[in-house]
Amino acid sequence: MVAIFVALMFVGLVLIDLGVEKWRAHQAARRALPTGRSLRWPELDLWCQLPAGVHLSPEHAWFKSDPTGGLEVGADALIAHAIGVACRVVLPKVGDQVNAGQPLFRLERDGRGIIIPSAVTGRVLAVNSRLADHPELLSSDPYGGGWVCYLTPTRMAEHTGALRFGEKAILWLENEFVRFREFLAAQAAPDLALGQTSQDGGLPAVGCLAELAPTTWTAFEAEFLRPA
Repeated sequence: MVAIFVALMFVGLVLIDLGVEKWRAHQAARRALPTGRSLRWPELDLWCQLPAGVHLSPEHAWFKSDPTGGLEVGADALIAHAIGVACRVVLPKVGDQVNAGQPLFRLERDGRGIIIPSAVTGRVLAVNSRLADHPELLSSDPYGGGWVCYLTPTRMAEHTGALRFGEKAILWLENEFVRFREFLAAQAAPDLALGQTSQDGGLPAVGCLAELAPTTWTAFEAEFLRPA
């Protein structure tokens, strides 16, 4: 009996030790994660990857500077995800002077649209004319072939504090996706199940705004493109 008791106690101690080691490994893995990163939906990683040099504005435009000081501008991944394949892009005109907070370009799908305002004050030097025939580039390649226009800033220093870069931009964009799902849940009509606009409780489906009423597009603009 004593031998059996000793054997059981030994086994118990081994199991406890394994449990402690497993807990320590779990804690170490959690500490290794960037603070604030969302673990809810693995697909967020795909939508929240940012190319080097890209800054995000609170109005969901992105900006990338070049050595001459000019800025390439487009709409970020949340806009690409929410709208899906745009039917039309209303581009600014070359030579236009745009002030921060004013409309810069418009994206349309199925007769509905949203306006992306500029986060900086500057002059439009060029536009992406390919978008006239290929507006789908906004969703398929938002930070590359889906660029919208090229600005030369005239009062950049006044607005750089609102732009996010690097890890801060990624964390902010992840949180915006979470907020977007919550927004859809609040906006969905009683006869429209949220399951039609989401993927098994994860991210909303790509292009989900196209399934909702025009009033939801207006509410989306007010909530995500006109930050206080």
